[in-house]
Amino acid sequence: MGACSSSPENAEAKAAREKSKAIENMLQTAMKMESEKIKLLLLGAGESGKSTIFKQFQILYGAPRSNKDLKMFAAAVRNNITVLLKRLIPLVGSLKLEEKFEPNERAAYNKILETISGQKSSPAEQAVADAAIPVNLKEEIQTLFQSKAWESVWFHRDTVNATDAHKLFIDELDTISAPDYVPTVQHIVNARIRTTNPTKEKYDINGQRFEIYDVGGQRSERKKWMPLFDKVTAIIFVAALSEYDQKLQEDLRMNRMVEAIGLFKSVVNHD
Repeated sequence: MGACSSSPENAEAKAAREKSKAIENMLQTAMKMESEKIKLLLLGAGESGKSTIFKQFQILYGAPRSNKDLKMFAAAVRNNITVLLKRLIPLVGSLKLEEKFEPNERAAYNKILETISGQKSSPAEQAVADAAIPVNLKEEIQTLFQSKAWESVWFHRDTVNATDAHKLFIDELDTISAPDYVPTVQHIVNARIRTTNPTKEKYDINGQRFEIYDVGGQRSERKKWMPLFDKVTAIIFVAALSEYDQKLQEDLRMNRMVEAIGLFKSVVNHD
């Protein structure tokens, strides 16, 4: 009776089998990690505070900011000051405050008004010019904000959607206008950079893997939310209580709190 036996596995076949097994193990590990991760979406209307929470996660659980990031936030802080001025300055005319300024305050106001009225040919050039204003007009800005007449402007800041937190930048303008300025953690948290595309960060928190998404909240950006709902674990819906008396930047007829409530209803009823 004859006997047959399989030929011994050659080295090439063995290597291929081991490689295939290693790839299979990697895929299984990746699938396990994917199924165990917690996926969080930060949703809410524009300027509600989503990115602030997103940055706080980064501060608590992420790596230190790179020099490139710090330079970006330094420019953002200075731009935020100029945006604050552009929103507040028109109130001087509507509240008829020009004649209430002292001569030095009037001179500071006129110089700021003239500077912020100039428009550059491109958004990039405008951003550079805006970032330079707090540096070049530091003394004029400080003079204006220390003016008694300016108190009326700040009192009506809600009517032009001025950001309360950016008063911090005015208070620390000596630091922010310095050539070697490096933004503090507080500056980074309060800096406003409009989110136009979904941004993702991954963190390991006490052994649990988190994937957190920040999104743009303006109406034109919300169509980009849809793909992110796939396999989402939880949604953190953000609304700013301080915006109860403010209007949407993209629709000055709509109250921000009313918009937030309507948006929340549409999110919780999303199928």
